Amino acid sequence: MTARARSFGAAAQEYDRLRPAPVPEALRDLLPSPDAAVLDLAAGTGLLSRSLAAVGVTDVVAVEPDEAMRAVLSDRSPGARVLAGTAEDIPLPDASVDAVLAASAWHWFDPEPATAEIARVLRPGGVLGLLWSFADPDVDWVAALRRIGRADEQGSAPIVRSGFAVELPAGAPFGPGTSRVFRRSTWMAAADVVAMLGTYSSVLTLPADERAEVAARARDLVDRRVGTDPVLVPFATAVWSAVRTGG
Repeated sequence: MTARARSFGAAAQEYDRLRPAPVPEALRDLLPSPDAAVLDLAAGTGLLSRSLAAVGVTDVVAVEPDEAMRAVLSDRSPGARVLAGTAEDIPLPDASVDAVLAASAWHWFDPEPATAEIARVLRPGGVLGLLWSFADPDVDWVAALRRIGRADEQGSAPIVRSGFAVELPAGAPFGPGTSRVFRRSTWMAAADVVAMLGTYSSVLTLPADERAEVAARARDLVDRRVGTDPVLVPFATAVWSAVRTGG
């Protein structure tokens, strides 16, 4: 898991270019108010931070452990407040933010210390929001593509139906969680659909010859099953959130 969690820096540029940003409606649904102070935790290359800015949020701090990912984040998000840190050791004061959002990252956290740290930096009544954005595996050809890339071997197995749950550690100071799913579709070049598969840790950690084989099989599938270029790719953003309790 550690090797996979740290594999993204080597593909930071492609990760930022190809990975889907959250559906904007998901962010509007999560935020307690437009002027909320938001922590983008395990921010990666800043896809979520820039998406927050796009829906009008101005007070965002991005925390990311990987130096290569932070470099892309800083380069592509001028003026962003970017800090080195982890979910288990957040470099922020107590009760300093109104929302902690983590996009496609919760499965990499150590739940006990991460939950304690998130609760520490959240103000009472603040929101913990966990998001996963991915090509929608409810569509047959996407499901087949994910199988080629072994995407479903990851801790972030696709969650596309409402009613899913995230289990926080016992005694965590959060109310009941709620889940929902938001969808959109985006046109992408066929080559980029294939390259996107190569930004997942299940492929990044393969030997070079196996990565090449995955790419070849993926391109063959897109050509046969979709047959267009560009490709209309269906995406989903699955969201789970809970409110920080206590005084």
